[in-house]
Amino acid sequence: MKILTNIFSRLTLVAIACTLVVSTPINAGEVKTNPSGADSARSARLIVKRSANFGVDESINLFVDGTKVAVVGHDGSYDAPLAPGNHALSISTSPETFPEGAPKRLAITAEPGKTYTFTAVWSDPERAVLVQN
Repeated sequence: MKILTNIFSRLTLVAIACTLVVSTPINAGEVKTNPSGADSARSARLIVKRSANFGVDESINLFVDGTKVAVVGHDGSYDAPLAPGNHALSISTSPETFPEGAPKRLAITAEPGKTYTFTAVWSDPERAVLVQN
């Protein structure tokens, strides 16, 4: 019986540790989109914020050129260098609120030294979009 109690205790600790790891939010971090390590004069800057009334239960999944670069939670933002050139920006929400399909893509042409600032807003009750500031 003592062996079963010991095994049960260890399994419980492993389950608690797994739960903590899974529930830890992923914060938006800087993603280097220009692998050459260029300074700010040779790269653009991308900033994505959440509108003040976006909600606390939804997080934003930010995609640049189809690659997920960040998860932006409540009171979060994304601020990172962006390689010059053509890019497609898009967002989705978690939990997903796009029952009709893929999110709308926003095309931009990034120029060196410029900053591109966007805010995620609800354009209607079921669709979040990026609007340029």
